[in-house]
Amino acid sequence: MIGKRNIIIIVLLYCTTAQAQQDAQYSEYMFNLFSINPAYAGSRKSISAVLLYRNQWVGMKGAPVSQTFSIHGPLTAKRMGIGFNVVNDNIGPSNNIGFFGSYAYHLPLSTGKLSMGLRAGLYRFQLDGSQLEYKDQDKFTNASISGRFVPSFDFGLYYYTNTLYAGLTVTHLTQQKIKYSSAVDLRSQLYRHYMLMFGKAFVISDNVVLKPSFMMKYTGAAPLSIDVNLSALFKKVFWLGVSYRTSQDLVFLTEFNITNYLRLGYSYDLGLNKLNKYNNGSHEFFIGVDFKVGKTESISTRMF
Repeated sequence: MIGKRNIIIIVLLYCTTAQAQQDAQYSEYMFNLFSINPAYAGSRKSISAVLLYRNQWVGMKGAPVSQTFSIHGPLTAKRMGIGFNVVNDNIGPSNNIGFFGSYAYHLPLSTGKLSMGLRAGLYRFQLDGSQLEYKDQDKFTNASISGRFVPSFDFGLYYYTNTLYAGLTVTHLTQQKIKYSSAVDLRSQLYRHYMLMFGKAFVISDNVVLKPSFMMKYTGAAPLSIDVNLSALFKKVFWLGVSYRTSQDLVFLTEFNITNYLRLGYSYDLGLNKLNKYNNGSHEFFIGVDFKVGKTESISTRMF
């Protein structure tokens, strides 16, 4: 059963996650932009797959744990890209899973390309009744409380050159209501999220590239969240970076290009707020594989 400490956690998560951050939070989004913008599909000119695991607020029972798998690539027409991703989030007694497909069209411009993307899929929400403590035990049981599958639709814009990107994403366009298939009267809703992102690479020398980037996230009834990042690429192999999130998180991150088409990433979030007293930070790991399509450029030369 859930004790006082866990109840506080779940309340916090409901306030900040169910209404403010229903979408999983990623610290290494700048290395995997497809996870947050469907218009990115096909922009790498290769078939790109990423498997990611995130353990947030380690040591705090009921804290979010997320896994996601995504794959995307260009179609033979080369102006179009498609992708697919699966997301699984566990937060306290809740488990949320989603399946999504994406389509993007890349329009060549004089200085770069503008991509427009759509993502559509289904979410399923479920509560583990064994982790809940009810006042009326005669009415409620410890059985799982399943939510019905609900549709979700996202839209994205993504402009990019060899050294610059800018994007806009709007998720959960229809703000679908969530109903649970149980006698328990539980209701929720998918809230629209807005994300604005920008990044620019500066070639300092043959061995050093600097890449500042930022992302702003907004949804109703929640404070504006801003991530500011500075990463450096050394010898076209090793990325090191640091980010600051206005939710008072300091993030240390790295990416290692093991080969031209295989990369590993890790990040550690150090909380600077009062919640830091109850956890040991957050860890995020990912592995990315790129499969060559035609005369694809080496992944080690890619800035984004």
